[in-house]
Amino acid sequence: MCVVRNSQADPTHAFCRIVWLLGVPCDQVNMAIVTQIKAMGSYKLGPVTPTGIQANHTSAVGQIESVNFTMTATSMSLGCHVDGSSVSAFWFSLFDNGTNYCNLRNIMQGSGLTKAPGFVEFTNEWLCLGVGLSACK
Repeated sequence: MCVVRNSQADPTHAFCRIVWLLGVPCDQVNMAIVTQIKAMGSYKLGPVTPTGIQANHTSAVGQIESVNFTMTATSMSLGCHVDGSSVSAFWFSLFDNGTNYCNLRNIMQGSGLTKAPGFVEFTNEWLCLGVGLSACK
């Protein structure tokens, strides 16, 4: 279950939204993300389609975040535009010190996609609370 509405996070929950551009086809991106989520013990994979992936992450302290990836092919399907979001389920986690950013970044980095041709990441503090404080492991 995702608490993101119309691509905007509920303002009472900690959230992160990131846009990535990659120079590889979306089917390869999709496969790499799904494989990485399955390999990470703190994630539970939800519905997967050719253009979307849903999962839940449970932190060591039991906090739950909804993690979603949406993929759109770029020119002539040679590249992929990925919209990622992570939203905390609980209202009291508004300032999560970058947990939601790390949920997304760890998947992308673990999958090897951060080294893909043309990889670019777009986010900021307005789209991703705590990104400046994050220390992803």
